[in-house]
Amino acid sequence: MSQEQLKILVVDDSDVLRRIVREALGVIECEVFEASDGKKGLLALAEHPMDLVILDWHMPEMDGLEMFFAMKEQEKLMSIPVIMLTAEDHKESMLTAIRSGVRHYLTKPFTHEDLLARVVQVLRLDQK
Repeated sequence: MSQEQLKILVVDDSDVLRRIVREALGVIECEVFEASDGKKGLLALAEHPMDLVILDWHMPEMDGLEMFFAMKEQEKLMSIPVIMLTAEDHKESMLTAIRSGVRHYLTKPFTHEDLLARVVQVLRLDQK
């Protein structure tokens, strides 16, 4: 990974889940930003360039898939990789997200190791 500190945005309406993700990410050198819905997530992306977005599907105001599609419409955001971290465990939903361009899809509950493995894999893919 690069010498600069990674910036990761966690977008989830659950304070507890955002804390758990922050704790899981504590073993890698990164700065974690948080947002409680898709609209706030897009505002955070407008203020800070991010290396990765970890995104919940079901949230008030703007859900994760809507935020993902909004990111794809903006040239400066379209290349940011997204990991969907969600309780949405239907195969059709997972296929929709992956076919739309989400890099990884992880269902809740998850382990810190599962999340970290996906984060490391996605960030290494972007280092090519």
